[in-house]
Amino acid sequence: MTLVRLRRPHYAWMVCLGGALSLFSTVGLGVNVFTIYQPEIIALRDFTNAQGSWITTTRSLFILVALLTVNFLCRKLGLRLVMGLGTALVGLSCLAFAFARSFPSYCFAAALTGLGYCYGGMVPLSLAIGAWFQDRRNLALGLATAGSGVSTIFAPLLITRIIRSQGMRAAFLWEGATILAVAVAVLALVRNDPAALGLRPYRAGSAGWSGSAPRPDPLPLSRLQWAVLFFAALLVGGPGGPGFSHLTVLYTSEGYDPVTVAALMSYAGVAICVGKIICGQVYDRLGGRRGNYYAFGMVLVCMSLCCLAPLGTIALPVLAITALGLGLPVSAVSPTVWAADLTSAAGYAGAVRSINIAYTVGVLVFGPMPGILADRLGSYVPAYGLFVLFSGAALLLVQRTYTRAGLRWQALTPGPAPSPTGRWRPPPRR
Repeated sequence: MTLVRLRRPHYAWMVCLGGALSLFSTVGLGVNVFTIYQPEIIALRDFTNAQGSWITTTRSLFILVALLTVNFLCRKLGLRLVMGLGTALVGLSCLAFAFARSFPSYCFAAALTGLGYCYGGMVPLSLAIGAWFQDRRNLALGLATAGSGVSTIFAPLLITRIIRSQGMRAAFLWEGATILAVAVAVLALVRNDPAALGLRPYRAGSAGWSGSAPRPDPLPLSRLQWAVLFFAALLVGGPGGPGFSHLTVLYTSEGYDPVTVAALMSYAGVAICVGKIICGQVYDRLGGRRGNYYAFGMVLVCMSLCCLAPLGTIALPVLAITALGLGLPVSAVSPTVWAADLTSAAGYAGAVRSINIAYTVGVLVFGPMPGILADRLGSYVPAYGLFVLFSGAALLLVQRTYTRAGLRWQALTPGPAPSPTGRWRPPPRR
């Protein structure tokens, strides 16, 4: 009888799990699921639509503040402590929301969420994936970011039921306790780098996967190319930030039942989980340039369908949220892919932070816009019309950057060049 010895999974996948738990709390519960609370807060405290938007805008402002310090903290404290700290801060923000009464106190709680969102979010996760994975990085990133979708599956209906039976304070208290427990798990799973455990980064070739061909470092982008890429990321902040966070108030203001809207947000969690995994695979298989068409295309479909919310049929929001889940990685997975494709390994961390700063500025700038337009025009639909335009313009600008970078490489470098798909070819054998 022959015994088959099973290969132990590389510890990189445990780090991936720790990152998924961190985003489960910071992005999923802290930001995505907050859309369930927003109309409740507006109604309970008699806030205007603009004040409701300003609460989420305050969160975005402190995300931006944290982005200016996150790389420094990651170097000084390590990725493990920063991600654990970020998760814990979101838990504390829930406790602050539970006891908030005035508009400034809600803004203070939102500020804690913003800090935690950044410190436990995409920048440290991208650095951790970069440190632990040599191959299949986009798949690992897609799996980790899918954690934010898992919480969106069950939390909206659960939170809605708690609010109806026990009140909004109880819902925030339960959520805060859950997130603080998850912060302990994040600290137990995440490690700063493979060397700390005497390991090397994960390589897929040893698992029967050929992996991606190594590519040379691209030429540095010009200042104009950086400006174009940053402006595109800023535009993505419209549909990716307030475009998502105002979905509940969009549909409730158009007459949809709050329980139906909560069910739709739970479905959004499933779509987000599937979408981020699919998006990681698309980018791994097709490369950055062709993968961008997929991600942006889904966002365009979603925002267009949101403009049809006044029609009142249930099929339209289901289709819109399906497209949203498939396209939302444009604000999570895509910036990391752009940084990896368009910068050298040495500039990767800075590029991830800079693109995320540009995206957050967009969320901050466009955050109050849906509420302000709703107060003036009586509907959130005009804001989603603008988000359609933003998404299309961002796609054109990002693809222009890829094209210009490839042409510049061909003009200045006689060796390897990018293929038309956006994937990089190794130098020809001599």
